Parts: sequence; structure tokens; C-alpha cells
Amino acid sequence: MESVIKNIYAQAKLLGCCPLFKGTEDLQGIIRLFTTTQGLEFCMTHHFPNIATLRLFKKHNVERYGIYIDAGAITLNNPTRAILIGRTSATINCSELERHEIVLLHGARANINASKWSVVFVKAEQGCAYLKNTSENALIL
Repeated sequence: MESVIKNIYAQAKLLGCCPLFKGTEDLQGIIRLFTTTQGLEFCMTHHFPNIATLRLFKKHNVERYGIYIDAGAITLNNPTRAILIGRTSATINCSELERHEIVLLHGARANINASKWSVVFVKAEQGCAYLKNTSENALIL
């Protein structure tokens, strides 16, 4: 994993990554950087890293961090944050009074159902698709 992270760092540095990324991070450190607002913005802007590189992280149980890589058809209930990548097609149900964040990368798809007082923020890069369904006072932005 260390060599993968160093390769990601070398590529990110060429694209002008932020100085917080040092290339010496462990798995938790790189996931922490990736899931920040700035990290996700950088990755979406540069379509980075490529899907083949992201697939190398799948075997490390990244679902525990809310990252779903080639997860197939899944259902998520009230996730605070969910990052869907590749061949992932999710039905996402949000009904709690909180902020939910859904991010779609590398062709992921989602059907987002928001109800009651939930507020859902969606970010999707080009090539991804999502459907929005709201009821009661819910918002999907």
C-alpha cells in the first residue's frame, strides 16, 4: 500500500495538490485527506486518481469510512457521508434531521430518497447519474 500511496502522491504533485498531502500517509491518513472538502474537490476537478488506482483500496475495507468502490447494488440508510465510486449503484434513504453528503465518482449511480426534515448535498462528477426524490420538507441540493 505504501508504494501505491507514493505513486498517488507523485501524480497529485504534478497536478498541484495541496501541501497537506506529503506522500508519507498511511491508509487512514490518505482516506482522511481524500474525504475532506478540499480533497474531494481536487479529485473531482482532476478526475483523480483513476479508477484502477481506487480499486486497489477496495480490499482494505474502505466501506467502514463510507467509501464504496465497485460495490454493486447497495442500499444505505441515513449515511452522514457516502462516496460512491465506479460500478456502484445505490439506493440512499435519508429521513433524519441532519446533513447528508453524497459524492459520486467514476460512473457511480444513485437513487436518493429524502423525507421528513433531511437535507442532502450531492456532488457528482461528469459521467455519474442520480435521481432525486423528496417528500415532506426534505431538500436535496
